[in-house]
Amino acid sequence: MENPFLKRASEYLRDDEAFLAVVSPEPVTFFLRGRGQAGTLYDRLLFMQGTPGSGKTTLARLFEYPTLTALLRNRSSSGYQSLAGALVECGGIVDDRPAVIGCRLTMETDYRDFWEFPYNETLKIGLLTTFVQARAVLAWFRHLASEGVSASRIRIVPRSDAETAVDAIGGPDAEGVLARAREVEAAAYEIVGALIAPREEDLSPAVTGAYRPFDVIDRIEVVPQNDATSPLSLLPLVILDDANVLHPSQFRALQHWLARRELRIARWMIARFDILLPQEALNAVTEDRAEADFPGLTAGRDIEIVLLQSSGPRREQRTAFRRMAKDMAGRYLQKHSLLGPRRLIVLSDLLSDQEESISPSALREYGEMVNAAQRRLRVTDSRREEFEKEVDSFRSGGRAVPPDVRLAMLMVLLHRYDRRRKKVATLFETDPEPSRPIAANSDVHEAAKLHLLHRYNRPFYFGIDDLCDSSSENAELFLQLSAVLVETVATQVIRSKGPQLSAGTQSRLLRQRAEWIINKWSFPYFQEVRQLVTWIGKRCVEVTQEPNGWLTPNSYGISQEEFENLAKNYPDLARVLQFAVAYNAILLVPNYKQGSKIWCLLELGGMVNLAHGLSLRRGGFLEGEAEALAALLEERPS
Repeated sequence: MENPFLKRASEYLRDDEAFLAVVSPEPVTFFLRGRGQAGTLYDRLLFMQGTPGSGKTTLARLFEYPTLTALLRNRSSSGYQSLAGALVECGGIVDDRPAVIGCRLTMETDYRDFWEFPYNETLKIGLLTTFVQARAVLAWFRHLASEGVSASRIRIVPRSDAETAVDAIGGPDAEGVLARAREVEAAAYEIVGALIAPREEDLSPAVTGAYRPFDVIDRIEVVPQNDATSPLSLLPLVILDDANVLHPSQFRALQHWLARRELRIARWMIARFDILLPQEALNAVTEDRAEADFPGLTAGRDIEIVLLQSSGPRREQRTAFRRMAKDMAGRYLQKHSLLGPRRLIVLSDLLSDQEESISPSALREYGEMVNAAQRRLRVTDSRREEFEKEVDSFRSGGRAVPPDVRLAMLMVLLHRYDRRRKKVATLFETDPEPSRPIAANSDVHEAAKLHLLHRYNRPFYFGIDDLCDSSSENAELFLQLSAVLVETVATQVIRSKGPQLSAGTQSRLLRQRAEWIINKWSFPYFQEVRQLVTWIGKRCVEVTQEPNGWLTPNSYGISQEEFENLAKNYPDLARVLQFAVAYNAILLVPNYKQGSKIWCLLELGGMVNLAHGLSLRRGGFLEGEAEALAALLEERPS
């Protein structure tokens, strides 16, 4: 039985209709709508960055011409209307017709090979840009041909100031442009495919001569087959995917080349954080996008940066991700061969949100521990009754807390009272007042449930919102976690059991899956990253388990000033942190104000929180210093 949740990568869905069926419009709306309406999506270089599985390629593929035409063919279907609407808002579709002709070139093939040749850097970059342009032109023609548009119906519209350069790209007619692109691509491929690099003087003039279609082309027009419709005017869009596999020098040269303002075609670059220098990568997820500059370029003016990573308005991002994840899960469940036909297509309905209490014997044991704590701390019965009333009046989701959580909250309040009262009771004051009021609030509730998780393994992670929040706003992680839950739902259905998973089953499966994912890390510096997050995770667990529940941390904070000098003062730590961020082990929360200091929080990713049993709520952090982390990394990773 095929589980569609295990086929996350959009590249595996070859058929456009199958691809569109699982794409949610939420990321398009959240990341691109504002830029599309502002016009910055197509008039300058757009640099899309994100972690693996953040949806970079999915967003790019939506703008490829065959995908747009497939979407328009099916726009009357209810499942595609919201997605078509999102692309209209981004300017990809205008008047029920494609407005752009996008082609995606993945940099994983061939392109880096130019850097290995024994030529000077200028020639190597020139060969690369020539190869990219030829393949982009061929891709645009190929996409049109797949929709039944022959070259004879295509008209290349040059820039008004580039008409004299038209001959260099094959002349004014489309057939000539197509033939010239084929000639250039073949000549470039001969170089790439050669076992021994050709001598520089033997290179074909086809690749060393003037060939700059990106400088010449303004629009591509499709002449209709009859006079009933107007010509289709398309904005050429080239998308360079996986640009992080290029040599850093190639990457920067391409970035500068594509950022030129005189270009009329739309151009996007997509990359992970790996390609950037550590400080650039860390700045990319912490600085104001409008002020982040690249060498020789100004973000916002020359480059539009789209960061598919948790940063900026975090509450808004978490809410948007929840919407997207639920929508995406529904689409995948519809394709499940067992659950789809049974209309079990709402994931939240399959995940129980009913709490599971600890066993009666454990409850009795814990009750005795609370009584013992009251005696040890010398808290009067009247004070305890006051705290019990406080707990009884607390509501979580409109419901009273179950008996085990009630006891755990009482335990926390007893210890908080002990910390806040006068340490020395007098003859006339056996029940002193605390220095600050003690209330049963959501923080106490969270601490109590975490205490029960660590002491009795009481289920803590369950329900659709916990599943979404565990995913670090990463679609692939969400689907990986969902896959194991959906697999278990299907097994229950096959065994004629109810489809809904209990809280205990969810919590156990999610924690096991998180540990499995962490153990499978194999990205650069993964051992150091694992060492770093394990150390932070253990320290957070120690604090979480403190009986007064004063903090439920999942982050480590260093001063913002220290963070800004991290690459200079601790380059090894900065490099490790770069990959921790790039692969969702850590999220950066800059400029976090606490008291009189400004911090940069190193927030543990969802997998680490699950594995260590930490809160998914944000804001709790341990104060620390970068020096401690740097010293830790000097130890050999286990």
